[in-house]
This record gives sequence, C-alpha cells and structure tokens, in this order.
Amino acid sequence: MRCPARGRAWMLLGLGLAAVLAATALWQALLRPAPAYGQIPDAGAQRRQMIEELVALNKKMAEANELLREIRDLTRQKPAKP
Repeated sequence: MRCPARGRAWMLLGLGLAAVLAATALWQALLRPAPAYGQIPDAGAQRRQMIEELVALNKKMAEANELLREIRDLTRQKPAKP
C-alpha cells in the first residue's frame, strides 16, 4: 500500500525539478544575446555610403538641370509660327 506522504514527496520533487529546468532555460535565454542576422551598424561606413549616394544624386540632378536648360534655350530660339 502506498503512503500518501511518499507520493506527495515524489510530486514535490518532480515539480521542483521542473521548476529548476524551467528557470535554467529562462536564465540561458536571458544570458545569451539574440543572434545578429544583419551586420552590426557602422556609423562611419553608413555616413560614407550616404555621402556617395548624395554625390551620385547631385550629378544626376545636374545633368537633368542641364538638359532642361538646353530645352528652354532651344524653345526660346524657335520663332513662333504665324
């Protein structure tokens, strides 16, 4: 015949072991940083990349501006049709 105290002791032991395992898993999750799937930000490299992109954009805008000036000059030179 089983003793109720013995069954309760096994239950408490099992619950204690489960609590220790859960606490260990939680502790490991908190200690370990999340994996960095992307690159670590480098402010200097980001700034250089932005400057390069802005320089390229300024060149394209200057070309577009020059084309618009040429179109403006060509339309001014044409005589109006009667």
